[in-house]
This record gives sequence, structure tokens and C-alpha cells, in this order.
Amino acid sequence: MPKDVYIAAVGLTKVDLTGRIFGSVFDLFAEAYRRALQDSAVRRFDALQLGIMDSEEFENRANIATKVADRLGLTGIPAIRSETASSTGAAALHEAYYKIASGEFETVLVLAGERMKMVTTEVATTIMSKTIDPEERRFGFTMPALIALVTQAWLRERRIAGDQISEVLSRLMNRAHAFGSRNPLAAFFDKPEPIENYFDETRNLPVATPLMRKDCSPICDGAAAVILTARPQGVRIAGLGSATETSSILDRDRLTGLEATTQAARIAYWRAGIADPRALEDVVVEVHDAFNSLLPIGLTDLGLVDPDEAIEVLVGRPGSKVVNPYENPITGPRGRLPTNLSGGLKARGHPVGGTGLFQICENYLQITDRFPNRAAQVPHATLGISNSIGGPGNNNYVTILEATSSRRAREPVPTPRLHFESPKRRPERTGSDALHGANAVVEGATTIFVTAGGGEPLHVALLSIDGRLVFAKLDAAPSDGAAPEEILTGTKVRFLVKDGGDQYFQIPQTQGFDLSSLIQSIRRSVGA
Repeated sequence: MPKDVYIAAVGLTKVDLTGRIFGSVFDLFAEAYRRALQDSAVRRFDALQLGIMDSEEFENRANIATKVADRLGLTGIPAIRSETASSTGAAALHEAYYKIASGEFETVLVLAGERMKMVTTEVATTIMSKTIDPEERRFGFTMPALIALVTQAWLRERRIAGDQISEVLSRLMNRAHAFGSRNPLAAFFDKPEPIENYFDETRNLPVATPLMRKDCSPICDGAAAVILTARPQGVRIAGLGSATETSSILDRDRLTGLEATTQAARIAYWRAGIADPRALEDVVVEVHDAFNSLLPIGLTDLGLVDPDEAIEVLVGRPGSKVVNPYENPITGPRGRLPTNLSGGLKARGHPVGGTGLFQICENYLQITDRFPNRAAQVPHATLGISNSIGGPGNNNYVTILEATSSRRAREPVPTPRLHFESPKRRPERTGSDALHGANAVVEGATTIFVTAGGGEPLHVALLSIDGRLVFAKLDAAPSDGAAPEEILTGTKVRFLVKDGGDQYFQIPQTQGFDLSSLIQSIRRSVGA
């Protein structure tokens, strides 16, 4: 039997938007470490587990775990780095947990964070885009652009379209900042975002339709520390789960969610003895919402709400009266399912290598009644659930914490899939030349305004050709930057492969409208 693993202490830095608080990545980790030591009598560690996503490009430093151990005065300790893109912080904690559960170690120090503010947003976008599949990068996709396609598919399944999309996204933005603006450790502390700010075209610029600038988490600096131990403490790790998904969305069975989160949740609930997560009491949840739309999607993937209820329990139905997030009867601090009371990644901030560990720390602080935003402290919280997304949803983690004093009875849960085999290598994706001239259907489309490395906006679609998914660019992009994605979805188009293998699609004239009429339709639909 594995040994129980407890949290002895946590330490969180303030998440910084200025790039001026921390002089180096070593200062960043030292501050989180110092804060954890203030909270714990534990001073001796058997191992260091470090989480950082891209010290090579953000910091120009490799072999970073060794250097952090040295700077902290822990020379001699085993030090290992974890990296799973934007779920790195959670991955580091999971690896540290297994070291203790195995019986080989008694106490492990976990540090995770990122220092990102020494580069511009454009450079950071380019760095982050390297975590996605080469086929997607070839078409100019960025992380927000891929999540934009998932967002569109999920909203379309909910029959939310047109002005309702911006209404929902604006409410989610407002909700995140309502909590983050009162969290003294958050990047957007004291910076609420009224709903009307979402519709300010001078400040809220498009990123990848339907996502706008105020839908996206910020580039920032921050780090978290957790001291794990086999010695009994007030909070234990009750369940862990992690899972992967295909590198490219071209190979996924569905776009309306992240299957890696669902699979990770199954494993975590099985290990924690939770048969019905919707029946849990005294729970608090931190969902990975690097983009506003991922909050309702994440609640759904975790099995905590029905997908058709996710938006309503967070921000109400489109067209309904806006409710103060603190007074929300379901997802507010005194609701049945308190969710993202830190402000989430959107308002607390998203230092990519540390985010997953931040969420775990925040749930720990809720359970121990020490949440920094006292107005968002959940009464009697005994269970904390967090999910962390790596890349475009292909290396995801779920972590469940529980008060050691909890009297929740473990329930029998069917064993999820735990073992995998590869009888043969997945075949390489074949070229698309043979599909030239084929009829296709647009499954989803986005206009990428913030491109990796800069450049003009790109109009890119996901096409279905006889059950096969391919990417293609709009053959004749609108000259004025109009966004055709809503009208294009479901449209029959013609797929083209040009010299050099570049893939495009055309809207046949026989369908009754040409490019100019398409643009006019878009303008009418947005009231331009």
C-alpha cells in the first residue's frame, strides 16, 4: 500500500505584471521558499522537485533544478525538473507525491513558477506556440487560436451564438476579476473589470475569434512552494490523476471538451473514493481558465456540472440579470460548488510553470481557513479539486486535497483505465495532395489576430473531408480584416493544395454568395 502524503506548508509569491519585483528566477523561487518556511517547522528535505516550463527561452538557463538547489543552499539534495507545458506545476507535485508514497522519501520540497515578463507579449506568444503540434504551427496556430476552436465547438453544442457569445465571455471576465481584484496575491489585485470594459474596442482587441484580449490570462511572473511529507498534517493528498491526449486536435474524436481532463478526473476520483463528484459537500474548486471559456468547459470535464448548466451556474443564462459573483448561490463562496475564488488564471495570473501548483496551494489555504481574500473564504471547506491543462489540452492533471479530519466515507468506484500498450506506432499523418479539389465542410474557423512572430491576421479553418480533418487557410482573405468564422461554420467549401503543399479553401460561387457578400453579411451580423 502506498504511504499517505500530507502538505506541511505552502508559500505563494505575489503574481507580478510589471517584471520589476523579481530580479531573477532565483529570487522568484527563493521568495516562494521563504514563505513556505515561515509556515512550517519542517526544515530538512530529502529531495527537490522543480517545475518550470521554459527556462531555456524565458531565462536563457538550462540545468535549472541544479542551479535553484545551489542558490537556496540545498547543495547535495537530489533535484529534478518537471515540464509538461502549462500543467508543469501540478506535474511537479504529482512526481513529488509518488516519491513519498513509494516510501523512498519522507519530505520533498516542491517549487514551481515562471519568470516571463522580460519578453514582450509577441515573443511570449511565439515561445508558447512551440508547445503545440508542428502541423498546427504550420498554419499559424497559437494556443489561444486552438482554444478558440474548442470554444466555438463547445458553445455551438450549447446553441450559444452571435451576441450571446460575447455576453457570456464578458460575464466570465467580470466574474474572474471580481475575485482577483480582492486577492492581494493576484496579478489584477484592485483592478476589477466591469462588463462594459469588454465592449471597449480601443482596449479589448481581438486575439483569435471569438477570444479577445480580456479573455486571455496575462504574461506574468510568479512562483509557488509546497512542502510534502509523510508525517501526518492537517491536509492530505486524497487523489491524483493525469492523462494525455493527441498532440494535434486533428486526431481527436471530439472538440467539445478536453478528454485528458476527463480521464485524469476519473483516476483522481477513483483514488479518492469519490463515486459521484456532483454529490460532494464542503468542496472548493480551482479550474484552469487560461482563457475565460475554459472555466465552464473545465467544470464540465471534471464531471462537476452538466454541460448545459455550466454557464448558468457560473454567470447566469444569457439575457438574465447579472448576479454578484460573491452572492452566486452555486459557485460563490457560500454556494454548493465554490469555483475559482482566487480569480483563476485570468485574474490571479498565469505564470505558466507555476499555475498548477498555485491552484493546489489555494485549495490548501481554503481548507485551512487562511485564504488571502477573506471575503472569498469558503466556510467549512474540507475538500479541494483542481485541474491543470498542459498545452492545448494534451497533458492534464487533476489533484484532490482533503482535510485529514474529514469523515467522508470512501465509496467503491470502478477502476478506470490505468494501463496502456502500443502494438504499433501511430501512423504518420499522410499528405493532402490527393484531396485537392475535394468538397469539404467547415467544422470550425478562427481569425488569428495575434500571430506567433507577428504578421497579418490569418483566417484558418478546420475542415472535414469524408471524415478526415485537415487545416486550411481562406484562399482570398477579406482585405479589411472581417472575421468570417460564424458564417463559415457548417459551410460546404472546396479544398485546394497549391505549390509547396500549402492548403487553402474556397467558397464556391454557386452557393449564392461571393467573398464581398460574405463580408457584408458579417458586417450586418455585428451591426457595423
